[in-house]
Amino acid sequence: MANASERSIFVDAIDFEDPHKRKAFLDEACGDDVELRAGVEALLRAHDAPENALDKPPIDASPGLTSQTIGSLIGPYRLMEQIGEGGFGLVYVAQQERPVQRKVALKIVKPGTGTKEVLARFDAERQAVAMMDHPNIAKVFDAGVTEDGRPYFVMELVRGVPITEFADAHQLSIRERLSLFTDVCSAVHHAHQKGVIHRDIKPSNVMVTLHDDRPVVKVIDFGIAKAIGQSLTDQTIYTRFFSMMGTPLYMSPEQAEMSGLDVDTRSDIYSLGVLLYELLAGDTPFDRERLDSAGLDEMRRIIREEDPPRPSQRMTTINDHATTVSTARRVDPKRLCSSLRGDLDWIVMKALEKDRNRRYDSAAEMASDIHRHLSEQPIQARPPTLVYQLRKFTRRHRVAIATFSMVAFAMIIGTAVSIWQMRVAYHERDLKEIALREANQAKRDVEQFALVVATANSLVANAQTHTGAGRWKAARENFDAAIQQQPSYDLPWVSRAQFYTRLNLWNEAAADYEYAMSLGSPTDTPQWWGVVALFDWTGKEQAARELCQQLDARIEKDEPIQQWEFVRNCLTCPTGISDESFGKLARWTRKELDAPRILPDARGNRPPDFPPAGSPWAVQKKPNNDPQPLDWADFRMEPPGSPSPHDAYLDSPLPYRPPYRPKPGPRDHPRRPPAPGSVNTGRQRPPESPHELPLNVQQYTAGIAHLRAGKSDEAIDLLKTAQRDRSWPASWLVDAPLAIAYQQRGQTQQAVETLQRSRESLAEVTEMLNKVNTIDDKPPWFDFVEYLIFYREACEKIEGAPPSDLPSFEEAHQRTWASLW
Repeated sequence: MANASERSIFVDAIDFEDPHKRKAFLDEACGDDVELRAGVEALLRAHDAPENALDKPPIDASPGLTSQTIGSLIGPYRLMEQIGEGGFGLVYVAQQERPVQRKVALKIVKPGTGTKEVLARFDAERQAVAMMDHPNIAKVFDAGVTEDGRPYFVMELVRGVPITEFADAHQLSIRERLSLFTDVCSAVHHAHQKGVIHRDIKPSNVMVTLHDDRPVVKVIDFGIAKAIGQSLTDQTIYTRFFSMMGTPLYMSPEQAEMSGLDVDTRSDIYSLGVLLYELLAGDTPFDRERLDSAGLDEMRRIIREEDPPRPSQRMTTINDHATTVSTARRVDPKRLCSSLRGDLDWIVMKALEKDRNRRYDSAAEMASDIHRHLSEQPIQARPPTLVYQLRKFTRRHRVAIATFSMVAFAMIIGTAVSIWQMRVAYHERDLKEIALREANQAKRDVEQFALVVATANSLVANAQTHTGAGRWKAARENFDAAIQQQPSYDLPWVSRAQFYTRLNLWNEAAADYEYAMSLGSPTDTPQWWGVVALFDWTGKEQAARELCQQLDARIEKDEPIQQWEFVRNCLTCPTGISDESFGKLARWTRKELDAPRILPDARGNRPPDFPPAGSPWAVQKKPNNDPQPLDWADFRMEPPGSPSPHDAYLDSPLPYRPPYRPKPGPRDHPRRPPAPGSVNTGRQRPPESPHELPLNVQQYTAGIAHLRAGKSDEAIDLLKTAQRDRSWPASWLVDAPLAIAYQQRGQTQQAVETLQRSRESLAEVTEMLNKVNTIDDKPPWFDFVEYLIFYREACEKIEGAPPSDLPSFEEAHQRTWASLW
């Protein structure tokens, strides 16, 4: 039953038979209370409706659901409290008793308002909401009819506040308001896809509630929704001419026509534009007091004909509460106007176009433009084009425009000619000035770069001096200073990497080598020997593959001594190059062994940081396989002889260079001929000269090349021949690849035994490495890293699991690293 206020206004209003006088009375009596106005107008329409055979008799008046009926049951739902009331419906919080217990919202037709039109609209709302399945639209759970014949439906309980109140109460920023608004667009677009036009989008019908401290939008009240191309109910809904459906402040121009026959989804786009306008600027496009005080015809004229100011302009007309509006958006008024000006102005104004053909075609398109604005992308909404503006202007000022156009055309032609002549006059002068500036700048850049590089080179040289004297902290400081002086210069990076390798700081060295390679450092120098193994061991597989590919392409171009080292580099990483390249390397090593040549400036088997005489690093096996240190006194050293083509390079400022060449001692073992049936390992040669790479190193390299190429028979013969010369200090390198070769050939027993010898060598070598205390006793780091890689690979292939006895140098690493600071 209608409340006392509605009844009293209704009783007084029916005395005014003249529609204009009745409207004026309602304007004064209802004021801004839209729901009260709607309730009274529903009673008046029911009172004025003519009775005929098709009209359904009104539902018998029965006692309204007042506070005395709270707690009563409607179906399985117990009414708890009334939370809303409209023109023809009441909304309650209800407790569902079965089959589950939960709180819901129950909407039921008011007693005494059950005319045919009211019942049809109530049923249409119920059907419209039931069609929706969207997280931002309240869901319908149930529907039914009470014992006294009043329909009701049950939906999701939304305890929230209007979106504008929520945004202001929580002081949401412009970006946060836009993000919330896109959820509204998503819900409205879903309704349009279901063929439903809301027709009453306003803040009170867009509620926001918090779920897990996250704001969630819920669009409600489809009471005056309209179907597109379908019917929401079997009952007839008659929309009278000159009846206004919706809320004037948020009503589209076509709704203001009051016919109700020419409204489509773009009407909701207009209402969305008004809602976005209010969210951004804090007020509606048209002044509330002006619309409230205007008569019906004047209000319709304003909505249909007047263009509202842009949101940024509206901020300048609300000086009395501009500070309040900007504070609610966490900005000052000046910055708020600046943020609204531009994209947001045009997005809102496109939605508020009088011509609906110029609005967004859908709510999704409007949301997409907002997303583009938030991601700093160009939006679809744009200011009216010049053609559009000129067309409207010329219609108002035809004669004046014609005269102005002639004068403007003459001025434009004269200005264009003057500009062209000026550009021709200054063109050559500008070109000369630009060329001179560029030349001077290039000269300054070259001079500055040369100065920086010279300083970096000097710091690197100082670091090398400190390195030679064992002053590691000072060396590290100079290397760091050189890098800081010119970070894009590769020499300091490579030099510091070599410095780190001498201290077994492999991860740090690999990082510096990788960065130097990214700077384009030439990798065809001895400074890069063993770096593939370093990359592979430290997990830099991509860097290892790239370096392998670079070295593979250079093998046919470089000197023989470097070619062997490059081949050995490429063979360390099993995935560094293709199988075809491995085969090519195997054929190359065979060719070199069959046609050996004396090299003009080889450094023998001693790498740049090889152990000095007396070092216990090298391990050889007695006939009974007992390890014993090799006495490096067998390899007497002598200073370099005459200068060679490489001496200039080796004397350059690098972290270290080979100051001595190995010379055979008196206990050198004579070469033994190959065993019968073994692979030809090259023609027999006299003992190596000081300028030749030892044959056993070449045979070892050729052996692992054939191993990678899948030629296990040749690999075994070559590796066994290389290991046969026990005078080779690094003969312990052979066991791990030899075990892999046995495994490839199917000789499992030999593979296991050979792997065991390799494991024993690993233990001995690691033990001696842990005893090293001085840089002079440093082992050849890349031999050791290469050995670890092959040993790990052998264990995985023969034993089926990675080795558990790999040495850990964490304590030594920490101790060494701490000594540098």
